Amino acid sequence: MAKDILGEAGLHFDELNKLRVLDPEVTQQTIELKEECKDFVDKIGQFQKIVGGLIELVDQLAKAAENEKMKILRTTSGAL
Repeated sequence: MAKDILGEAGLHFDELNKLRVLDPEVTQQTIELKEECKDFVDKIGQFQKIVGGLIELVDQLAKAAENEKMKILRTTSGAL
């Protein structure tokens, strides 16, 4: 009976019989969401590292292609 009255007032007892403002189920969902968010942030960090490496690789390939293009232009302009 007392738990019902407290529950209606928004107060709950946890597994250690401590008085809490949040419903234990909501508390558990909050903890799970926090863990999922941490996992998501970690995965985003990994993704950023991968994309950063890919961008560096593409830049290097673009520079190499530009150098080859310039070599060909110098060779063909010298032959004329």
